[in-house]
Amino acid sequence: MKKSPESLPNENRIQEEQSVQSVRDKNIASVAMDAAKSTSGEVSGEVRRGVDIVRDHFPEDISPKERFERDNGPNPLKTEEDYKEAFDLFRQEELIPKYHAERGGRYSLEPTYRPYQETVRTYLWKTEDTIKDLSGESGKLPETDVAIYLDKSARPVSWFVNELWEDFTDKPRPQTAHLAIDRRIWFRHFKVGLSQGEYVDDDTGRLAGWRDLPIHDVTQDEMSNLWSLLRDKVLTHEELDAILGGVSDISNRIKGRAIDAVIREKGNLKTQAELDLCVKEGLDNIKILNNAKRLKNTYDACMIAAQIRGLFVPGGLSEEDVKNPERIMDYPVGMEGKNITIIDEVARTGTTGEIAEHFIKWAFPEAGSVNFYVFYEAKRLHDANSPMDGQMLMIPFWYSLRHDDRTGRGINDRDPAFYEKAYKDRPDNNTRAAKFGSDFLGVPMDYEKEAGQNSLRLRRQIARLREEYEKSHIV
Repeated sequence: MKKSPESLPNENRIQEEQSVQSVRDKNIASVAMDAAKSTSGEVSGEVRRGVDIVRDHFPEDISPKERFERDNGPNPLKTEEDYKEAFDLFRQEELIPKYHAERGGRYSLEPTYRPYQETVRTYLWKTEDTIKDLSGESGKLPETDVAIYLDKSARPVSWFVNELWEDFTDKPRPQTAHLAIDRRIWFRHFKVGLSQGEYVDDDTGRLAGWRDLPIHDVTQDEMSNLWSLLRDKVLTHEELDAILGGVSDISNRIKGRAIDAVIREKGNLKTQAELDLCVKEGLDNIKILNNAKRLKNTYDACMIAAQIRGLFVPGGLSEEDVKNPERIMDYPVGMEGKNITIIDEVARTGTTGEIAEHFIKWAFPEAGSVNFYVFYEAKRLHDANSPMDGQMLMIPFWYSLRHDDRTGRGINDRDPAFYEKAYKDRPDNNTRAAKFGSDFLGVPMDYEKEAGQNSLRLRRQIARLREEYEKSHIV
């Protein structure tokens, strides 16, 4: 800690304070001379300390630029070429639309690139905004306890946020997780018929959305009910499979177990009326088994929840857990009362966010809140009279608008076969959990073997961004 005049010995304090007061617009050489002249004989230790005080409070008479470089080192980022050399992956593509009336109102799209300096600063600002939002400081979101980034596209967002978190807030950084949730995969999984692009194949010209999935209206109560039937052994997994397969109806044995479960729960029944109520409640609890379609949708939603939750169970999953996934829903995973924010890099229709929100709410019903957040608001073409209305014109730089560029995101596509083999090669609880939840996991990437090592290079450039920002070389 720097000493102030009040902390010096009483001797000569007044003289030294007068020295400090008289030199506000003088340089250090003048300060030292004035302080020396204010005493007789040799310059005392107190005066030397006084000179140090002046030096701390009134630095040398140099230009702001010279002072900046003295404190932070020479700024290596002065020109566009400097930025390009340091941050070559920050190559922001933009499509410029050109209207053609003679082509029926269609547009041609001419590619161009934003200046590197502008792009670097833009992503620094976007990261700051994201951190302020996740920390709760902006008021747009509750303070985030768990941040789930959607693979593959939002993984670089996690690199920006985690690298720069402490530069923009004093709040604790959220726990970070990554899940692969892609609307197109789930449309295919549930055999939603799509025409060209992602439009529902029903001649309406409507983009496919959450409501086109058969599981869209499954409720948490229905899922809890099915879990309870399995947990209380009212229904076995073999019986459930038979009912779902259409080879078995609800047997009297299942009905009896359902009624017995309610009687055990109520206990000490005294009247026939009480017994009749138990019979009614027991049969109501298995009512879902009478509707094969509803049962199938509820079971699918339950399995999605168990697969995701299983990835967060400390220590992984046992064989019994996988055979009886209702057990997974009983394991504590540290989500009770937590605010979860799902983060994607960009949104086109909002469907991915809607799907992810439902899946995460199903997996963690004990969470305090689940919210969806978009890092980058894509620039679009707006022309309701054009068939190209909504065309994306600018998206995060780790994408390409004109070709499929899969590099630079630090994770590969989903591939359940990879996790099947990993479990076969090394069977344990962790590889078993990954195999069970492989519908939501990308395949790890060897950064050193990636073409161009773009993921590794991008992480290094984000670290460089933080370093230059902390030195005030980027403002």
